[in-house]
Amino acid sequence: MIRTSSISKINQPLARLLQGVLIGVFCMLVIVVLWGVGSRYLLGDQASWTEELARLLMVWLALLGTALVSREEGHLGLDVVVQSWPEDVQRASRLFVHALIFAFAAGIMAWGGWQLVSQRFAFGQILPALGISKGWFYLSLPISGLLTALVSVELFLADLKRKPSSATGDPPR
Repeated sequence: MIRTSSISKINQPLARLLQGVLIGVFCMLVIVVLWGVGSRYLLGDQASWTEELARLLMVWLALLGTALVSREEGHLGLDVVVQSWPEDVQRASRLFVHALIFAFAAGIMAWGGWQLVSQRFAFGQILPALGISKGWFYLSLPISGLLTALVSVELFLADLKRKPSSATGDPPR
């Protein structure tokens, strides 16, 4: 059986790396959008690549951000309703949600996303303004799915390991 601490040892540096990557992607997005707007108004014609690159960066930012937010359990939830339930039902619902998130992230995002990326690279589809494969656009999907699946396993095992009397509140980090 995988120990929670070993998964946390993997996920903590990944989360720090992901934070740095997201900061870099966001800064690049700001620069690209400013360049696009500036070139349109100052030079009279928008650089053709700025809109496509901004879209690519936005997709990467959103999908990779979901993995980071899921580690902080910042995803949508009905905390007010769940907190009114008995302690053992709260714990069971958290375990169910973590398992559901894992299934979606591993199955749909990671596996299905990898199938999509493989097809885009195989078919040779390109982003016209950037001249790169569409596979790079979709690669954020399986990466985000894999990271989210790792996080859901960590949170599932942390909730499973937690004693029933301390099952309420935020999980330990």
